[in-house]
Amino acid sequence: MKKFFFIPLIFICSFSYAAMTARKDIKVGIIINAQSFVAASNEEFIISDASNRKFKLSKGRAKLSFSGGQLLLDTNKIALPAVISSAKGVIFADKKAYRGYLSVVKSAKGINVINVLSVEDYLKGVVAREASPGWPLESLKAQAVISRTYTLANLNKHKHEGFDMCAQTHCQVYGGASSEYLPSNKAVIKTKGEVLVYGGKFAQTVFHANCGGHTEDPKYVWNWAAQTPPYLEGVKCVYCKNAPHSEWEQTIDESFIRSKLSSYRVGKIKSIKVKGKTPAGSAIDIEILHSNGNLTFNAYKFRLAVDAWKIKSATFESIEKNGTKFTFKGKGWGHKVGLCQWGAKGMADAGKKYKRILSFYYPKTEIVKVEYK
Repeated sequence: MKKFFFIPLIFICSFSYAAMTARKDIKVGIIINAQSFVAASNEEFIISDASNRKFKLSKGRAKLSFSGGQLLLDTNKIALPAVISSAKGVIFADKKAYRGYLSVVKSAKGINVINVLSVEDYLKGVVAREASPGWPLESLKAQAVISRTYTLANLNKHKHEGFDMCAQTHCQVYGGASSEYLPSNKAVIKTKGEVLVYGGKFAQTVFHANCGGHTEDPKYVWNWAAQTPPYLEGVKCVYCKNAPHSEWEQTIDESFIRSKLSSYRVGKIKSIKVKGKTPAGSAIDIEILHSNGNLTFNAYKFRLAVDAWKIKSATFESIEKNGTKFTFKGKGWGHKVGLCQWGAKGMADAGKKYKRILSFYYPKTEIVKVEYK
């Protein structure tokens, strides 16, 4: 059995319950630029349109189509924006269940279907998708706090499209009521309103799957205009050491890499090398020697450009060429900034409470209770 050596905490976050205020509801884009979708309910539901007309439908399904700039329910024209709600239960959109109600608005290429619900109910559909509901409760509670914080720090992220957050990885993965589980719901309820704050503002509580031994400073990953806040500078982590993807290896054909970099006019690739490393051990840049010249660009962007599922992180132990293939060996999975999810699970397995987990990955932050308005 391998031994774990736990790192003593230098920075401990404080815990206060001075109230901050936040909007109680959130608008989540669940179906984007569609030409049609199916609304349904197990109970009677109502479609209310912009001209104050109401269409009452018995339990079942109703297909709504967008044609000629109009939303159609059979032969009925629905004036947009429209609201679809049920007095009881939940509303279904394309077979997925959602709490709250649906708002349908025009988009650039059709219609957007937006789920409007409370932040706390939204989180129930997030935590179960962003973390495994079978993980220890303390790690799920940590996930609930950072997902809540991330949400409130990034409201209006899709303002130009008429909603706050999307339902994909660009924001947070959201599966609606269909994705909920009792353990993850319990984590949301037990931490209701709790967020992480730094300097009187919601912290940017980004997270990832596995840090591979050290979380990363975002200045090496994204083009941050501001100085890195102390709580995201990166910490050494031993808690994910034996977790999946802590170490990985992937062999990729040269032609596949070249096809992914075609916009850079990359010729036949001769070598791929790491150019500079961060204090956490990740590559800063990648240098590609090819038949048309040399190409150097950000290692994180290289990973995304080629395939973020194949190249799991920018922390490379080695990159070797063998014939027409390149073998990448690395550590961790994701951008590695903020909380390490497998590390959080490891800490919970070791008996650490969620507040300790949060203080470890986001030092110098404090927990504050949000008051919804």
